[in-house]
Amino acid sequence: MIFLTVGSWHKGFDRLVRAVEKLRRDNVISEEVVAQIGPGQYKPQTLRTMEFCSPRDFQQFIAEARVIIAHAGMGTIAEALSRSKPIIVVPRKASLNEANTDHQFTTARTLEAEGKILVAYDTEDLAGMVDRAGNFAPSGSSLSNDLCGEVKAFIENARKKLHLTS
Repeated sequence: MIFLTVGSWHKGFDRLVRAVEKLRRDNVISEEVVAQIGPGQYKPQTLRTMEFCSPRDFQQFIAEARVIIAHAGMGTIAEALSRSKPIIVVPRKASLNEANTDHQFTTARTLEAEGKILVAYDTEDLAGMVDRAGNFAPSGSSLSNDLCGEVKAFIENARKKLHLTS
């Protein structure tokens, strides 16, 4: 099973949901896709969907998934890494009004360089990443006990670089 999650951003992430459904329709993805699709406008027909899921269900879907496909949300990435699951991240683009800034690209580039995640910088790259995910083992995915501190430090560093405030 593949778990697609787009988080709870009020605009949804229809571009990613459409791309995953296209891969499913084209049989690039032949297994079941469970998708948390948020409040977007697009409602896929070939994916098992829910707008939101409880934290308990979210953790269960992560645990059961062979691969996770997600936006570059740190909570999702941390949960996938804590379970040594391959995760493919597709950053939201500010130019497409999917986010206010391109901060997800900073997250994606940093964690990709560390060998922790796979990144599809555009949805056209997603098929290749799904193929790669079958043999991908996140580096250092057995996370330290100080994960929360590491995540907070990473977010604060990214905010400083982007001149964002809390």
